[in-house]
Amino acid sequence: MTEVHLAIYDLSMGMARNLSAQFLGPQHAIDIIPHTALIVYGKEYFFGRGIEWCTPQEFRATRGIHPIEVKLLGRTEKTRREFEEWCLEQGRNGTFGVESYDLLSRNCNNFSHEAAIHGLRLPNGIPQWILDVPSKFLSSPMGMMMRPILEGMQLSNNAPTNLPHGGVVRSHPVQHTPVLTENASAVNPWANIPATSTMKAESKKKAVVEGTPILDKQTGPLLSTETGVVPACIAKLVAKQDDLPHSLAETREEDKTSQLLAKLADPQAPWSQSELQIVHQHLQSFVKNGIHMSFALMLLRLAVLKHPSCETPNREQCTSTRLVAELLLNDDNKLSMSNQCMAFCVLSNAIGSNNEAPTWTRNENGTGESDFFLQVIDQALRCCDPTVMGSSSSGHVSLRQSAAAFLYNVARKLAEGEGDRESDGLSEATMSILIGCIENIGEEKDDTSLKRRFLCLGQLLKSPIFGKAAASLACDLGLVDDGFCISTTDEEVNYLAKEVASLLTICKNDIRKIS
Repeated sequence: MTEVHLAIYDLSMGMARNLSAQFLGPQHAIDIIPHTALIVYGKEYFFGRGIEWCTPQEFRATRGIHPIEVKLLGRTEKTRREFEEWCLEQGRNGTFGVESYDLLSRNCNNFSHEAAIHGLRLPNGIPQWILDVPSKFLSSPMGMMMRPILEGMQLSNNAPTNLPHGGVVRSHPVQHTPVLTENASAVNPWANIPATSTMKAESKKKAVVEGTPILDKQTGPLLSTETGVVPACIAKLVAKQDDLPHSLAETREEDKTSQLLAKLADPQAPWSQSELQIVHQHLQSFVKNGIHMSFALMLLRLAVLKHPSCETPNREQCTSTRLVAELLLNDDNKLSMSNQCMAFCVLSNAIGSNNEAPTWTRNENGTGESDFFLQVIDQALRCCDPTVMGSSSSGHVSLRQSAAAFLYNVARKLAEGEGDRESDGLSEATMSILIGCIENIGEEKDDTSLKRRFLCLGQLLKSPIFGKAAASLACDLGLVDDGFCISTTDEEVNYLAKEVASLLTICKNDIRKIS
């Protein structure tokens, strides 16, 4: 008799618990987006693009995810060969074949259930609540609107399988590739923002040093442009607040607002000053009142990317972003962690967009960094601290990613000369970000947060205006005398660390030559 265990994973990495009630309503809320696998004969069997199996250690290492629970399902008399022959037959007849995966009707959990009962002949399958997640989701009013978002969370939409089309079982281990990070924006669109490569180079933006190919390519802003949530947000933010009949004028106003909010999903749509004013004022009302704030912030992050056709500065954008920044600084608000993530995403988009920087980032005379802006930067640095209690939770990780994206976009603007400086000296914002991004960097375990911190440092150290001064300060303070001691298997992050370290090494050598 061989023990059979069920491994239960949460594909949302904690985000479902935080957000599903807001999206779907309390009665339809789901705690996790479950992926299950059967552990038996020393292997982990699961369904993605066909039936796959590998060691549990290999699965967790390559997918970057760990089970939230492993429970004993029972004991089987079936041999490994008998079970794998059953798996082979399911692949051949198309029941769980390479092309038969469907997130909501034939998924990994359906396979675990069928394999337990029919393949291993156990008296019971997997818990019913896991099998009920798709129907619970679709029974919500916005379930069908959000189906494309949820489909982006599936564990393996193109992963290799142990059962090829020919039906021959491979005896050698399959080299799996991580796939969760590719769809992280669908789980948390305001956190895992892809970097934009910019190939344009102006004479004044020459690199200070050569030999930093990754830093040279990652020069664009980090922007969150995911639009899949727009319909769900509109359903919440332009809904009748009572059962009373609305006047024709009120109905027309609601329709107009809905159309403008829907327009946020179109990156090419032109905008007038009055249209943006309506959008910002509508979203501001929800942020001020704390009602449906998550939905308002998700749309606001798109609204700050829009630019009116006229040359007049978008004052409403400054008002909106100032309001969001004040929320982050106000301890009495007790913003949820997910709302803090989205708040930083709004500010990150506002700083990284082609629009003029919000007026609150500068002093009243239009020059120099305002004290308020410096407070927001300090708050972002505090949120990037990986040593706080609970730092490994999904909420804390997402918050660090969002705050780091904001800091990167700020650093990018500073490196281009949009800051308070004298000659080639360093502004207070530059020094704060430089020191803050280096501090505790060896304690950071999240690759996305690490990458953004190194990109942030790279922007400052490679600035044609103050790059040498920034490197000199880091060397003088002895911040990285022994290099960066980081723990990561991400090859790109390791290369970034080496490139940043090389910039500092060059500075150290220059200092030694002078002395």
